[in-house]
Amino acid sequence: MYEKAVFIVILGACFSFTNSASIQTQSYKIINVATRTWDEAIALAKDFAAQMTLEEKCNMTAGVSSHCAGFVSPVSHLNFGGLCFQDSPSGVGDGVQFSTAFIGGIQIAATWDRDLFYQRAAAIGQEFRGKGVHFALGPMMNIDRNALHGRNWEGFGADPYLSGENSYYYVQGLQDQGVVATAKHYICNEQESNRTYHPKIGPSQGYSAYLDDKTMHEIYLWPFADSVAAGAGSVMCSYNQVNGTQACQNNKILNELLKDELKFQGNVMSDWGATKVGVESALGGLDIEMPGQDGLMGYPLLPAVKNGSITEARINDMVV
Repeated sequence: MYEKAVFIVILGACFSFTNSASIQTQSYKIINVATRTWDEAIALAKDFAAQMTLEEKCNMTAGVSSHCAGFVSPVSHLNFGGLCFQDSPSGVGDGVQFSTAFIGGIQIAATWDRDLFYQRAAAIGQEFRGKGVHFALGPMMNIDRNALHGRNWEGFGADPYLSGENSYYYVQGLQDQGVVATAKHYICNEQESNRTYHPKIGPSQGYSAYLDDKTMHEIYLWPFADSVAAGAGSVMCSYNQVNGTQACQNNKILNELLKDELKFQGNVMSDWGATKVGVESALGGLDIEMPGQDGLMGYPLLPAVKNGSITEARINDMVV
């Protein structure tokens, strides 16, 4: 079965951007976007990574300052220009001018129209591609059971099935434009209050969502499973803790549920500032620290490889 596997080092770097004038505005299809199996894309990525030094590979596991919300460093000797990450689920954000503010996720979900789900995402993807963005930081698919949740407008409501259907077609519509979709916020990030700091827990630690395996699978994991089935290239781990462990260093949710059970083959990036430790996060399943200014991953992983705290094989896996 073929999936939209976009080769960008951390899934491949081979699709060439066109200017916005060449985009097919009616069908929302771009004919020069490579459609590959995951195996084909990963083989290309491994070949690319094999030409990099260990330091270059470590540096690709964290973002650097840029005009984009997030950015992965170029590798000049391989003619790799870097990767631009930009918000948001309803259009190109982060101060980018002359972009469209599309209808919110909660409104589009109310139509129960799969074709409309796809067309909205394709139109959003068209603008991301036209702006030169590689990773769109959406869709947002948290289960909005709390009416006071500050991000409800981005998501698709409290129904896991409806959220999953929207997420599936959003991923496909976006990636058909040659832009990587980022399924977020993984997982159980169901409130804005105390998500990064909880006075009863301590500094730099958000609230913890406690739930059993049945609840996880039947409610919160459902839309992420649909996103993976659609071929999503990226997943963003969240600020909160899950059953007492930070989401971005949580072996259970990242390695066991996402990568092993759901067979997700893309990259896992942190929400902005959600990484709390370096080596432990990398071993727990995190592939890219964003935005990277905390200095926990990236170059600091180089001495960690040399002292045996983490293997070069894991670094290779993070890059590929």
